[in-house]
Amino acid sequence: MSKKNALVRLTAIQNHISNQPKPTGPTDLTRERENATFNVKHMNWLFWGDKEFAEALQDAFLIIQRDPNLCFPAGHHFDLTRPEQREFTMKQIFRYRQLRESLKNPLLIKALETAMSIYSESFMMRTYVHDILFLQSFQVFGTKEQYDSYIDDILKWKVIGCFAMTELGHGSFLRGLETTATYDSKTDEFIIHSPTLTATKVWIGMAGQTATHTIALCQTIVNGKMYGVNWFIVQLRDQKNGRLLTGVTAGDMGEKYGRNGLDNGWIQFSHVRIPRTNMLMRWAKVTQEGKYIPSANPTISYSTLIGERLTVLPGAVSTFGQILTIACRYGCVRKQGANDEQIMDYQSHYVRLMPCVASTYIIEIVNRMIMNKWQEIMKLVQTNQEEFASYLPDMHAISTGLKATVTWWGCEVLERVRRSLGGHAYSSYNAIAGAIGDWGVVTTGKKIIGSAEFMNNFQQIRSITKSTLSDEGQLLDLNYTLEMYTWLSSSTTDEETTWHNNQVYAVKLGELYSYRFTLSEYMKAIEEYSSSKTSEFKALVPILTKLGNLWAIHLIHDSLGLFLERGYFNGEQVQMIRKCYLELCKEIRKECIPLVDSWGYPDFVLKAPLGKFDGDVYPAYFNIMRAAPDCIGVPSYWEKYIKPLTNS
Repeated sequence: MSKKNALVRLTAIQNHISNQPKPTGPTDLTRERENATFNVKHMNWLFWGDKEFAEALQDAFLIIQRDPNLCFPAGHHFDLTRPEQREFTMKQIFRYRQLRESLKNPLLIKALETAMSIYSESFMMRTYVHDILFLQSFQVFGTKEQYDSYIDDILKWKVIGCFAMTELGHGSFLRGLETTATYDSKTDEFIIHSPTLTATKVWIGMAGQTATHTIALCQTIVNGKMYGVNWFIVQLRDQKNGRLLTGVTAGDMGEKYGRNGLDNGWIQFSHVRIPRTNMLMRWAKVTQEGKYIPSANPTISYSTLIGERLTVLPGAVSTFGQILTIACRYGCVRKQGANDEQIMDYQSHYVRLMPCVASTYIIEIVNRMIMNKWQEIMKLVQTNQEEFASYLPDMHAISTGLKATVTWWGCEVLERVRRSLGGHAYSSYNAIAGAIGDWGVVTTGKKIIGSAEFMNNFQQIRSITKSTLSDEGQLLDLNYTLEMYTWLSSSTTDEETTWHNNQVYAVKLGELYSYRFTLSEYMKAIEEYSSSKTSEFKALVPILTKLGNLWAIHLIHDSLGLFLERGYFNGEQVQMIRKCYLELCKEIRKECIPLVDSWGYPDFVLKAPLGKFDGDVYPAYFNIMRAAPDCIGVPSYWEKYIKPLTNS
């Protein structure tokens, strides 16, 4: 570019900047909020389950914001070093434990736990590892005596636990784990040992610096014979001074992509001796004489993983909700183009984001239904173990499929949001980079029960070869679109194929099954709201149905290649689907701000100036950049590396 052309370009930029009107963000968001066809407060109640909990959650957010031991210090939490993040997260837990003791309202205590988990991913993961994974291991696998002897110390955090499953060379394939627990009948002890480097337990939350005890999955060896994996209580650190015990070597995983307040760690065991009674023996047992008594149902060993996998859903909702609130508000504040349009009015922009908004509602409502069911199933551990075991295969399929599918979709949501914020997404101060850092068979021959019941009509479904779609109105009927997706889920199944040669298609089948399940469960929820005695929720059915319609059409639109490959749709039907998809995205765009406002995330929780509720984003963004450490001034390396160049 010549100097003359460069001068012309700079002059044009200067004129453009000088002619910019006063920021209109606050006015724009006020106008957007007037588009709501539903009551935002009532939607907030529905989204969080009921009015009482939604209001308690707002109270909990206020407690966090006002408490210096819970709320991140002045400045931005991304400016904290890794050691500072580790320490502050533990400070939050310490203060949270104090508040649990002082608060008398059980609903507020529950809300505070939820609010803190939303506010801090690291807090959520540290408490989840102890309060869920560690504790639930005693509930599911421990005898009554084992549970009773540990429960008080666990609840009071006198014993701080972690869950040691994953190894350096092995993930969730439990039969491949290498860590051993060898029974010594002479001393009535198990010897816990890591025989190889790949047997090192890795990525174990809280193992790096915090946990005093772990539940370790080990290959059980009795009288020289291997009996498969079982669960063992192993102490890692002295509870008085925090030092590792003899035979235990553990360390911190170091810098991570996200969640740097969580001390993920690695563990190696070198012939660590534990009492025989430290084997969790509700199901499988080893007697003092050295007799191994296997579990009547080995699949129960995997049940802890079900609850762990299901937690992906609320985690996804929290992440999606926060980053989409930021993206939608910024999209309605940011102006660009010859006519100074809101970028949210560009079709390429809102079509990218609106399915994500819809999916957040669907996942949260389905998550609540599944978790209620799983909590009821967990009660059977104490009352009816046979019935408990009967639910596990279906819940295993649901949890496995949803964990994979929702996390895949989550990566897509994060990428769409990143692109929607342009270059600002690369600033840690707008929370998107941090969110990115903080982030799968059908049987035959017998009647299928549970989430795959629709496969009982497998032959009938497969007999349909062409879609009956002839009118766009059919696409707004959730029952009709569910039938379409059911057909695709069934037609993608091939009973004659082998696993190793068709893993790509098997994974796709799992994805289709999981998406069909979420759509089916969401439809059940809408039916419940339609007949609800709560008039506030009943009035929300039209917008909830529209969100469900967009999600269903998104799923079909996203799988058009498979539908066409099997000859189910013709060209005219595809055009009809695409037209309906774009129209639905445009309709939801009109209410995107009321929809994200309904989630109720305060500004201090979002931690992103571009997502401010009032729309006055640019002063807040600039002020936080200006307050960054060492923002202005001579760098420490000037004299050593820059001055020799500039003064040469």
